[in-house]
Amino acid sequence: MVKDHMKRISSPRRWHILRKDHPFISRPNAGRDFTLCVALNTALKELLTKTKTTKESKYLIKNKGVMINGKPVFDEKFPVGFMDVISFPLINEHYRLLVNEENKLFFLRIREDESHQKLSKVMNKKILPRGVIQLNCTDGRNFNFKPGDKTLADLKINDTVVYSIPAQEIKQVIKLEKGTLVYLYKGKHIGNVVCVEDFKGDNIIFMFDKDLFETKKAYAFALGKDIPVIAVNKNEKREHADKNNKEKQEIKHETKHESKPSRSEKKVHA
Repeated sequence: MVKDHMKRISSPRRWHILRKDHPFISRPNAGRDFTLCVALNTALKELLTKTKTTKESKYLIKNKGVMINGKPVFDEKFPVGFMDVISFPLINEHYRLLVNEENKLFFLRIREDESHQKLSKVMNKKILPRGVIQLNCTDGRNFNFKPGDKTLADLKINDTVVYSIPAQEIKQVIKLEKGTLVYLYKGKHIGNVVCVEDFKGDNIIFMFDKDLFETKKAYAFALGKDIPVIAVNKNEKREHADKNNKEKQEIKHETKHESKPSRSEKKVHA
């Protein structure tokens, strides 16, 4: 029998909530990864603090005060998942659900132009009747392509599809290859944006703090080549692992130390 309730103490550790405040918390409906989503009521009360009670959340939802991925939602238990965009049209605020370095889900405030695009990661491919090829994404989104479609030729498993919302039109395909900036949303280095240096089987090799590490391809979310297509940190700066910038910073740091005279040099000049 499927449960319709959840206790706070047994909720996923990624939920950034008070676990001993009340005994129960809204359980999100089925359809998304349980560890990477929260119920809309939980998002409004706990993470965004837009409402104080479930009654206020229901009132806001029923009056079309909240939109998920550009569409109004009328269920307070609707699952808001990783990379989903939640919008408040009355106050013109937009947020995207991400994972931070502490392995906690959080909402990052984004610009209005960025709220009209969503990213989905390709999980697998299926062949449907009449030769139609279906791409299944990690967030439950599916894309159907006719045989011979040019977009399908560029898409592979673990690639990222950038599409507009709510029109659902594909705008860009970000391939997981060498030199691609990826957002690690699982694993030891969760919440960081790194650059893919090489591949080793089903793993990627990346550099972090001047050391090479490996992680699974399934943990990496491709964001772009030179600059991420979306903001992924709290300062809304599009950071990326650029070797040239690191080298410039090191050179500046060395020149500063060289420019300062030592104590012996001061005595000589005196």
